[in-house]
This record gives sequence, structure tokens and C-alpha cells, in this order.
Amino acid sequence: MPATLHKPLLLVAFLLVLFAFSNFFSSDRGPVSAAPAPILSVSGEPDVVSASAYAIFALSDGTILASDNTTAVLPIASVTKLATAASIVKNANLEETVTVTTSDLLAEGRAGKLAVGEEYTMRELLFPLLLESSNDAAAVYERATDDAVITQMNQLVEEAGMTTTHFADASGLSDRNVSTVSDLVTFMQYLTKEHQSVLDITRLKTHVGPYSGLVNNSPVIDGGYLGGKHGYTVAADRTLAAVFEEQLGAGPVEVGYVILGSENLVADTEILRSFVRDSVRFE
Repeated sequence: MPATLHKPLLLVAFLLVLFAFSNFFSSDRGPVSAAPAPILSVSGEPDVVSASAYAIFALSDGTILASDNTTAVLPIASVTKLATAASIVKNANLEETVTVTTSDLLAEGRAGKLAVGEEYTMRELLFPLLLESSNDAAAVYERATDDAVITQMNQLVEEAGMTTTHFADASGLSDRNVSTVSDLVTFMQYLTKEHQSVLDITRLKTHVGPYSGLVNNSPVIDGGYLGGKHGYTVAADRTLAAVFEEQLGAGPVEVGYVILGSENLVADTEILRSFVRDSVRFE
């Protein structure tokens, strides 16, 4: 054999031996395992809050991190408006124009700054409804849909898997607008999957409408707020369904908070969020 052929043949033989050895040692090691995914762990319980019922939960899968009285059926006040908005987005022609009438302004409160004769698209009314909790905007939706929006709200929550929730109006003023903490946990997960645009509006601090500027009146909008709705009536006291981004160990986690029957919503929210920051680990 010519000498010039020896070198390529030797190289091939070397590579075959190297391949055999690498297979031998890799088979001894077995399959390579991926690093375990971070998990949430909880220690202790939150300090006492004024709320009648509450839950803290991981938005991703609904894991309850802390809770109390989650099955009590309670009025929810303007948390209702999240369902109103989702029903309008799902069922209405958002480009349809409606004109504000005198009857629309008979509802309690002047939030939203609507005036007789002003024209809005169904889409544009979502902003006063959600940012300033306009009962007038809710009244426009009821009139413009011949109250179909209320029927659609009840259908929507049924489709979402909520079994104890019922709506009697689109504003939340009625004490017959009721739910449970457990149902509202389900609802917040549903919103993030099916109607994220509704929560996106609730994150805005301000919005310039066709006739006036609007300011978000949520008392808990700062510090990681990802959207939600608060409310108040005498019967419901103070209520909240909201999502925050919390920095926990291995990274940020989207955590939901539902609070019903609170005497001091800001204080209760801070107590529950402090518990999450101090006692929940993601690692």
C-alpha cells in the first residue's frame, strides 16, 4: 500500500475508537436530566385582615397560597364591571356608536364624566367603565343592549366555570350581584386567558377620551399592579380582584388577590402582599 494512504486510514481508525469510547462512557451516565423547575412553597399564615373573605393564588395554575372563607356568597360591588367589560368585548359590535341620554345619568355617582348628547363607541365606553368605575357607562351598556349585557354576563361566568356568581346589573350597585372568593379566583384566570385586553385597560393610569381625560381611581395601582378592579357599596364594603407581579426568589410570579367585605382595602392588600413577599418562596 502506498505510504500516502496510511495517514487517512489511521485517522479514520482513530475516530472510530474515539466514538466507541464516548458511547461507552455516555451509556454509563444514563439520560441527562433537566434542572428541576422552580416551585412555590409557603410558610405560615398572613396577619389578620379586616376582610370577610380572601384568597391569594398563583395566577398560572390557581394554586391557593392563603385563603379564608372562600365559599361565602357575598356582594362584590364594582368588581362586577370586569364581567361587564368582558361581555361587551365578547358580544358587542365595539365600533357601534351610542349617544348618552338623560336616563343614563340617573345612576349613583358621576364618575366617568359622561354628559347628555355625547357620542361614544362601545369600545370607548370601556375606559370610563373600568378606569373611573363609571356607573353611567354601565347604564349606557344596559340601555344600548336592552339589558342583554346582563344576561350575557351570567352566561359568561357560567362558561368560565363559576357556579355561585350572579349578576342583576352591569354596574355592581345591586346587592344581588354576588360571588365567592373561589369563583373570582376562577374568573381572574379566565380573564387572563380569554380577555386580557380588559385587564390591560385596568392597568392604565390615565386615558384621554373623546371628551375628557380619565384617571384610574384604583387605590392599589402602584407597585407591580397588572390589572383588576376594586369596588364599594354599603352592603359589599370594599372589594378587590387584582393581579400583581411579585418578585419571589427565582423570579417574578404573577399572584392574584381576591378580597371581599374589607373595611380597609389598602391595608388588607398590603398585609396580604407582605405575606407573599416574606413567606412565599419560588425556588
